[in-house]
Amino acid sequence: MAKKTKSDDALYLQRLKAEFPEIHAALAAGKIPSLRQALVLAGLRPERSRLEKLKNSWAKAGDAERESFLTWLASKGALPAPAATFAPNAGLQPAKTPIASGRYLLPSTIVEIRAIMARRGLKPDDVMAELGFPTDGRPLARALTRNASLRLSVIAGLEDWLRRNAGE
Repeated sequence: MAKKTKSDDALYLQRLKAEFPEIHAALAAGKIPSLRQALVLAGLRPERSRLEKLKNSWAKAGDAERESFLTWLASKGALPAPAATFAPNAGLQPAKTPIASGRYLLPSTIVEIRAIMARRGLKPDDVMAELGFPTDGRPLARALTRNASLRLSVIAGLEDWLRRNAGE
């Protein structure tokens, strides 16, 4: 998704001024705190749901914040076990503990994969080849650095790969 440019804001401001002068005046006077809120009031933008806001916050959070959030969720009984309880270099997590949440690797899994890759001198291309996938390691590299999603078949392959490489 492309990043919004300032010209988009200018277009919305012009439209507000032309079609909804009272809302534009309230925005200019500071009675409405943000352009987005003014656009929602005018009906030009939809109200974001709590789920959309949570997804946006999750995408912007760092690894430590995500891990803390998962620990908090586990303490509330929403998750089976906190991923943060596993030390990064203490070996692989137990088999029943997932390495991913849906299509996204857990922070503790990312640390474990990076440790194995560093220990063995592997690149993401090499890991993908060991998993039996095409040697284009970009999806794995993005998952490790930007928390991008992976195909479920790659995650399943990573589970086996982590088990095989945990004891080395």
